[in-house]
Amino acid sequence: MSSIVDDLRRGWDSYQPAKAHAFWIGVGCILATLVVGFGFGGWVSGATARKMVSDAAGEARHQLAAAVCVEDFMRAANAGPLLQKLKEVHWYERSEKIAAGGWATMPDRKEPNTVVAGMCAERLDELPAAASAKVTPVSAPAK
Repeated sequence: MSSIVDDLRRGWDSYQPAKAHAFWIGVGCILATLVVGFGFGGWVSGATARKMVSDAAGEARHQLAAAVCVEDFMRAANAGPLLQKLKEVHWYERSEKIAAGGWATMPDRKEPNTVVAGMCAERLDELPAAASAKVTPVSAPAK
């Protein structure tokens, strides 16, 4: 076994590739690096990275606006009955009710955001139905 290893080592030590071989070995290494990096390594182009950042920022804005929407809804004087009515409406009509109520309209806008209305309706649906008319806002500190 050691003679085989010794033969391989001597062959490797004495190997001197021609310029063409060295060039193609370099090209193969570059291509392998690119395939592995972009395919499995998670590398992306600059345009893709900018699009990912833009999409993430838009999603974050929608998440924040949905939190504001829920907060405004829960601060309403009659939030308990409103929440109960909202839960009785079909799921596909809830976002329309939120938009019509003005909770999905951000202060700097004139029209409600339908994406925010949908997210707000989903969050409100996850809240437990209020037994009384007085509902504590979501961000209120726990007692």
